[in-house]
Amino acid sequence: MELAEKAKKRNFILALAFTIGLIAGIPCIVVGAINMGDNKGFIALLVFGIAGTVLGFYGTPLLWTRLATVNQELTVVRAVTQEHLYTVADLAQRLSVNGKTASATLNNCIRKGYLVGYIREGDRLVLNENRALAPTQLSLTCSHCGATVQLQKGETSRCPYCGSVLSAPAKH
Repeated sequence: MELAEKAKKRNFILALAFTIGLIAGIPCIVVGAINMGDNKGFIALLVFGIAGTVLGFYGTPLLWTRLATVNQELTVVRAVTQEHLYTVADLAQRLSVNGKTASATLNNCIRKGYLVGYIREGDRLVLNENRALAPTQLSLTCSHCGATVQLQKGETSRCPYCGSVLSAPAKH
């Protein structure tokens, strides 16, 4: 969910910056054009005004629309992780969209890495329980000091408390 929240924040800042560029660019063009002959600084103001207006005019609608898409993706991530909605029909109802849009949004969330550990099985979302590919965490008790240490299967490490060598079995 962190990735989706970062994407939302990044898109909001960009959309806001382009909007401000559009709003501030128009007066900068006017002031820069009127005073262009008096000082070289006004030429820079004119150029800034033109750039801000052009970028804002074309970029603002695109970025605000993109922010709406990211908000919808964040809603899907929250619906899956916090509300435990796992079907396209449930997500479509939660988003107030049709099933095709909900399915596409769900696919985007998986593709972008917003929903890690889930896979699609038809119109359902299920936990990926393919443990053969994932490393297995084991809890070992140190034979010298009794501390509990987390190791991956087949890993060797030192106890962080007493320094004894610990080995996790390769098969468990």
